[in-house]
Amino acid sequence: MIEQAAITRRAEWIREKFRGCADVYLSVRDEDDPDQALTILYCEGMLSRQLLQTIMLEHDGLVPEKHNTPLMSVMEPGEEGEYLFEAVFSGNLVLWRHHSNRFYVYNIADQPNRTPEESTMEVSLKGPRDGFIEAIDVNCALIRKRLRTPDLHVESFVIGTTSKTSVRLMYMKSLAPPDVVDEARRRLKGLDIATLQGAGELEEIISDKSLSLLPLINYTGRPDYVVQSLMNRRFAILVDGSPAALVAPVNMAHLIKSPEDSHLPFYYVAFERILRLIGLALAISLPGFWIALCAFNTDQIPLPLLATVTISRNGLPISSQLELFLMMLMFELFREAGVRLPRPVGQTVSVVGGLIVGDAAIRAGLTSPTMLVASAVTAVATFTLVNQSLNGSVTILRLYIMLVSCVLGLFGFFIALFSVLLYMCTLESFGRPFISFSEMRNAKELVTILLQWPWRDRAKRGGSP
Repeated sequence: MIEQAAITRRAEWIREKFRGCADVYLSVRDEDDPDQALTILYCEGMLSRQLLQTIMLEHDGLVPEKHNTPLMSVMEPGEEGEYLFEAVFSGNLVLWRHHSNRFYVYNIADQPNRTPEESTMEVSLKGPRDGFIEAIDVNCALIRKRLRTPDLHVESFVIGTTSKTSVRLMYMKSLAPPDVVDEARRRLKGLDIATLQGAGELEEIISDKSLSLLPLINYTGRPDYVVQSLMNRRFAILVDGSPAALVAPVNMAHLIKSPEDSHLPFYYVAFERILRLIGLALAISLPGFWIALCAFNTDQIPLPLLATVTISRNGLPISSQLELFLMMLMFELFREAGVRLPRPVGQTVSVVGGLIVGDAAIRAGLTSPTMLVASAVTAVATFTLVNQSLNGSVTILRLYIMLVSCVLGLFGFFIALFSVLLYMCTLESFGRPFISFSEMRNAKELVTILLQWPWRDRAKRGGSP
């Protein structure tokens, strides 16, 4: 029992805190009877209306002491009411009995969610079509149903002093390196921010270098790919409200792999990975290499090709450097427009639209066919990249190599290319090198990057490369 004055002050404090929240239902029952007085709190749209009506219609539902169910628990509101606010805005029903000064919480949360469906980030051809959604419990369950073992450890964190965002760290205890898991745990515990909006924001915050030009943490919307990564000694991070999972540590070989690789024949996967490596090399270096040849080192071009390039440039009003920059800018504009447009027409606009406008530019005498071909091949090679963050990084690196090549020719091209390789070698992802040439000297490691073991061998290893 507490004094009536203290009850009145607490009731006024609760009303004041929720005064500006029109979506919060606040009602006082039997206020004139001190022994039966009860305050009801819940947030509209965040809980199950059916369970709410069941509790409210039952007579004992308004007497929590007589209504002990697994859904109910006793809660302390906290010094500043932080636990009370978190319970209400998480979709729980909160009952405050005045005479005992106890807060009872009914876990009947039913927040707005969508059913798991195919991820829009990675298209599934032969693999499963269930993808992550914005509910962290559902995302965790999608992984747990594929790894029904206590060896899969799940650690929970709450990040954001205002948003109170739920974050979960998942790893295989027997497989994940302890130093990598400890580093991930330390970075998550060390976060002191007001709000956490999604996985993209967390990726930048906990990355080894927040200003890195290359992604040091991978993301995916497919639970089967997360399971593959966990079985390959990596960890995953789930963020409430984000339909994607973060996977680390990663390297360049991991970023060029597709979630669909494990569901395709190993010989076809080897061919596809080689194509992706070629596409990555062309997307970064082709424009710079071509402009260095055309603008400075024409003596390195075979005579038949040189004659074709020279004839195609007759009458053009701009230099080769400016011509290439304009063509690459045009393709980047079409690519950005393709991302914003609906998916069925997006990629069609980005490629076909660029070629149509490029053909019109040739007819108008603003560019040459050879420059259009180089730009189009670069744009198509970019589409072979699976990771969209890597796609953006390649665009920046391509621009850097182009700028240096426009000034110094082939000498500048090789200087820029080697500097990019050296920069990649300095990067680390949770203590693991982004590119390690010492591992590539091992023939078995090099084969693992390019090839995929047959299912018979992968089943023995417990995972897939």
